[in-house]
Amino acid sequence: MMDQLEKTASIGIVLPKLFPFPQSRPEQMISSLLTILEDPFFTAVEFSYIADEEARALARKYMRYSGVEILFNGGDAFRELQINLSSLDPVIRNESIQKCYMLIDHCYEMGAKIMHIVTGKFEGEESKQQSIQAFIDSTMELCKYARERAESYELCISLEIGDRHLDRKYLLGPTHEAVNVARMIRSEYSHFGLLLDQSHLPLMGEDPRKSLWLAKDYLTHIHIGNSYRKDRQVSYFGDKHIPFGIKDSEVGVVELTQFITTLREIDFFKSPKPTRKPVITFEVGCLEDESPKLVLANIKRHFFEAWANA
Repeated sequence: MMDQLEKTASIGIVLPKLFPFPQSRPEQMISSLLTILEDPFFTAVEFSYIADEEARALARKYMRYSGVEILFNGGDAFRELQINLSSLDPVIRNESIQKCYMLIDHCYEMGAKIMHIVTGKFEGEESKQQSIQAFIDSTMELCKYARERAESYELCISLEIGDRHLDRKYLLGPTHEAVNVARMIRSEYSHFGLLLDQSHLPLMGEDPRKSLWLAKDYLTHIHIGNSYRKDRQVSYFGDKHIPFGIKDSEVGVVELTQFITTLREIDFFKSPKPTRKPVITFEVGCLEDESPKLVLANIKRHFFEAWANA
């Protein structure tokens, strides 16, 4: 089974979700990065914004030495740096674009093949179309900059979509609207695509199978994870990237199996990607005070069973 997996895909982890660290303690990030790099199960890593130049250099050295696929997780960075590419305030939008230029430089510096981004918040139906257009314009600027800075490869810019009404309240948003946006940007920039996160789809009220089929021509990589929507009073309600197996949560072995089966059906594992092999990344964190190693074991057990059944 592992042979088949290694031929088919690279399996990654979103580092800051499982191992959050303050920018003042970059050594924490290096230590957690090594935990993943020393585990041969993981052949891809998604890092995020690392302010410290020495820490970036060390992380780059270790990631390259370990031979993993490298991706950049924009969601955490955008929240930390207060980036809003869909803002209707030209000052905020321009500042956001400038910050993204810096992050694109970091991606090339680190050897990341994909940088995923998110929209700003959904501010209401009356400004929706204007905000979407602002996001398209901003993203075109990022794609242009990424192309201009390219040397041995072109960095792929990928939009991660999420719920509009329940928790994160992103502008994009429903898969069909994101696909329309991707179609427009892709007409000028081939190095743009979409990232679907399995844990977001229940919060978006979407059928994962339909969403994957809708987005299949634009998928750069996939996030896998779990979410919870049954009771708003629960501390981990919404998009908290909880471990698998939590009572009444949305994703377990059955849902994971169906998701992987659909990825096979849409030829996700056979179509060309910006990375050497198609990447599936786990975006899962700790629920309470359990050790990250326990969460890693949780991820692997659920994934192995689902992969074997798909």
